[in-house]
Amino acid sequence: MISVVLSVYNTGKYLSKAMEALMNQTFTDFEIIIVDDGSTDGSDKICEQEKENRKQVRVFHKSNGGLSSARNFGIEHANGKYIIFPDPDDWVEPNYLEKLVEISKKADLAICGHFDEMDGKTRIWNREAKPCILDNEKAMEVLMMPSQYCGYAWNKLYNLSVIKDNNLRFDTELGMVQDLHFAVRYFQLIKTVAYDPIPLYHYNHDSGGVTASYTPLTPRKISGLLTYKKIGEMTEKNYPNVAKLAYSSLCNMSLQDIYIYHRSAMNDKVVLKKLVSIVKEYKSCYRKSNAYTRFDKMFMNVATFNTGLYTFLTRIKKALYNRLNKDRKNEWKTL
Repeated sequence: MISVVLSVYNTGKYLSKAMEALMNQTFTDFEIIIVDDGSTDGSDKICEQEKENRKQVRVFHKSNGGLSSARNFGIEHANGKYIIFPDPDDWVEPNYLEKLVEISKKADLAICGHFDEMDGKTRIWNREAKPCILDNEKAMEVLMMPSQYCGYAWNKLYNLSVIKDNNLRFDTELGMVQDLHFAVRYFQLIKTVAYDPIPLYHYNHDSGGVTASYTPLTPRKISGLLTYKKIGEMTEKNYPNVAKLAYSSLCNMSLQDIYIYHRSAMNDKVVLKKLVSIVKEYKSCYRKSNAYTRFDKMFMNVATFNTGLYTFLTRIKKALYNRLNKDRKNEWKTL
């Protein structure tokens, strides 16, 4: 049996679509655990309606504690051999669970591909990828590459006994990228990972985040830096290559935050100083990473002494990139 854990917080308008897709699975041996994390938009009532209409559904209500807290609650109440964590504002293909179980027979963990969804249009993420089986170290290295299968919890079929036997839980201290942190710790407990890029999950992007003006950095956003620092520290001894990738990602996220800092007209010199210090501390890992271009690394050097100039140059680079890559818009197609 598979335990499907849905962590719900003010996502009532999406929940029915997500549940309909889950209940139409070709694989039928599963339970759905809905954890209402203190919703205030009426989601709690929709959760109860879903429980009344679906015999495979259990609903729990708790005070708001964040995504990690809700997922950990779901782990405690799960009964399946496997567990997976889709988001309630997304939806899945009918063979989502069946295919993941099939993939899991090839290795200790199964990962699938996904669709990106925005404004009624869709594209396949990483369409050039090929199925593969990796040892845990190589899988962690790929995990750290943003163009690959990423750290999402919703595209990975976890073995519940591995989680419970090792007391593995989502880190409630982290406000961002906690899925990745969980995956890295899990990968260290297994030997092999099977990845099939077949898209089975529809990841629903909020277009407002792309088209809206830049908003100031929040503590939650900045907390993502802590995730990569923790990953680097936990892998330094036994997986040094993974640690280097984590530290290069830490530097890259700091650069992104510097860009947002200036574009949003923030005025918090303490935050800016912290971001610059992180770039300086981990710039050697960034320079050695193949994930970033020669221009990225040149701009990174600029950021260490003039963040305003770095932001200006990055704006130009982004504009040129968008102009030269208009063809990429054709990847998005109306459903």
